[in-house]
Amino acid sequence: MHFKEFLENQLSDTVCHDILPHKFHLVGHVALVHLKTEAMEYAEKIGNSILGFDNRIESVAVRTGPTKGEKRFPMYKLVAGNPVTVTTHMEHGAKFRLDPLRLTFSGGNVRERIHMPTLVEAGELVVDMFACVGQFGLHIAKRSKAKVIAIEINPEAYTFLIENIKLNQVGNLMTAILGDCRDVHPVGKANRVVMGYLHDTIQYLPNALETLVPEGGWVHMHLAIPEIEIQNICNTIDTISNDHEYSSSVGIRKIKHYSPKIIHYVFDIKLEKTQET
Repeated sequence: MHFKEFLENQLSDTVCHDILPHKFHLVGHVALVHLKTEAMEYAEKIGNSILGFDNRIESVAVRTGPTKGEKRFPMYKLVAGNPVTVTTHMEHGAKFRLDPLRLTFSGGNVRERIHMPTLVEAGELVVDMFACVGQFGLHIAKRSKAKVIAIEINPEAYTFLIENIKLNQVGNLMTAILGDCRDVHPVGKANRVVMGYLHDTIQYLPNALETLVPEGGWVHMHLAIPEIEIQNICNTIDTISNDHEYSSSVGIRKIKHYSPKIIHYVFDIKLEKTQET
């Protein structure tokens, strides 16, 4: 039975079908649900019904607002089930220990997380500038066997990142650094940089270019913007690259709709050292 149909059967006498959610995102044993404003007064009833939909679900939380700040605090409220929301999430062979009510773990990015290791070549050094609990870095280390330096500004996420490196047995490949990536990034070391942050990511691009080996490499910059801003972003990439004596070529991939008229893109930037004349 489909999720929406299940809820309709469970709540037919109490909640209007039009306001019931169509889906949820499962992180470990925690179901994360987005409810319409009109449905929030029924959040507890909906949550208790969701517990019966899938035996993997032990806790249900509803979104109360947008993710906040550079430390990416999600806004969720537990409405049903087990109050312990620290969990272990399995994804394509990688294990992630985290609390999804306190740390962002987007279901909409899973294809990109799985895709990224396919781009990485053996022997590369990859710097993940916004590592969180290791969403990109762990997949890269486990599947490509490249070395990864993972930088995270949020101390709570960093603690889980350290735990996840051990849990996935990639301590020989992956190193974690706590701090602001603008201040603690390595210089002249990386073949590839992952920038998995969505808001004003372009301001960190100079730091990413400083991180690359002198001859250049790749930067994968995530950004949530209106489509109309793409050309401006490409122009800015070109300007920043020239300032750092690189020429750039850019590929653009659409990941998902982030919000009305805002789209999550990845800018795949190839940097090559400018030839001296």
